[in-house]
Amino acid sequence: MAELVAKVYSQALFQIGLEQDSLESFLSELKIITKTCTDYPEFYDILRSPKVRTDEKKKVVDEVFSAHQSQEMTNFIKIILDKRRIRELMAIAREFENLIDHHKGIVKAIAYTTKPLDNEEIERLQKKISEMSGKQIELINKIDENLIGGVLIKLGDRVIDGTLKGKLDKLQNSLKEIIV
Repeated sequence: MAELVAKVYSQALFQIGLEQDSLESFLSELKIITKTCTDYPEFYDILRSPKVRTDEKKKVVDEVFSAHQSQEMTNFIKIILDKRRIRELMAIAREFENLIDHHKGIVKAIAYTTKPLDNEEIERLQKKISEMSGKQIELINKIDENLIGGVLIKLGDRVIDGTLKGKLDKLQNSLKEIIV
C-alpha cells in the first residue's frame, strides 16, 4: 500500500515539475525536506503525530520551509499532510528521484567491493557498464566485507559477478561437471 501511495504522489509531483520545467528544483527542495526530517527526527515526529492538528502542522511547514521552498513544494507537503500521507514522505522522495532518473535515461547501479573505489575506478567501471548496457549509468560504491575480492555489480534486476568467490564457484561447478 505504501509503495502505491508513493507512486501516486510522486507521479503527481513529477507531472507538475515536468509542466513547469522544475524537476531539478523540486528534487533539491524535496531532498532538503527529507534531510530535515532525517536530521531532526523530533520535527518529523510532529508532522506524523495524530495528536497535532493538521492546521498546526501546516503552520510549522510554512515557518520552516516557505522561505526556502517554492509555493508548489510547500503546497505539495500540505496536501500530503491533509491526506495523512506524511509517513510516506521518504518513499515519495525516493520514487520521485527514480522517475526523474528514468526520464533522463539514467540507471543506477551498485558496485559492491571489499574496499572503497577511488573516483577514477568508479568512472572507468561506470563507463564500461554504460557501454555494456547502452544506458547512462550512475554508479554507487558500497562496501561488502563478506566478499573475498573483485566486484559484484547490481544493475536493476541483473547481477554481474566479478568477485573471487563467484569465479571460484564457477570453477567448482565446472569441475563437478567434468567429474560426473
